[in-house]
Amino acid sequence: MKSKRLKKLTKGKNVFLSKGVSKVKVTEDGKPICYEIPVKSTGITELVDTFGKQTPKPPVKNMKVTPDSDIAKEMGYTRNEWIKMHDFTDQGYLDEVKEHESDLGIAIVMKGLDLILEDEEGKEITDHDQKIETLKEMGMSGDQFSQIVDDIMNLTRWTEEEQKHFLS
Repeated sequence: MKSKRLKKLTKGKNVFLSKGVSKVKVTEDGKPICYEIPVKSTGITELVDTFGKQTPKPPVKNMKVTPDSDIAKEMGYTRNEWIKMHDFTDQGYLDEVKEHESDLGIAIVMKGLDLILEDEEGKEITDHDQKIETLKEMGMSGDQFSQIVDDIMNLTRWTEEEQKHFLS
């Protein structure tokens, strides 16, 4: 990997923009094909930060803790106590988290695709919701979608192997 020392950073120059391809497996007539989809990293960090602030919170429930319970022992309670605990098993909360993660993945793909999406007539699709619907209609699987998200995120994230060899 090439190393480049920066001596200055100039406003308006996007020196941190990373570009690459996402390699997605498709099977046509029983034969695997690798589609290379251009991707970019710009704006992804801000997107993840924004979504992070909107992460669903689990509901809080009142719970009676008895002195012989693990929680009471850990917290040093010697008598029955009522405490407030987050319920990470609440189905409504779990559904919200799943939807939130799905929305984040969609937002990352929409921001990170570095190609033009066209309709049947060859006109560029600019509407966000229409882009999402178009990708779904094209038959993109969950695995393909996840692969694109991972590839976009990995444009600027060191792998363990890269860190071991390059940063040592």
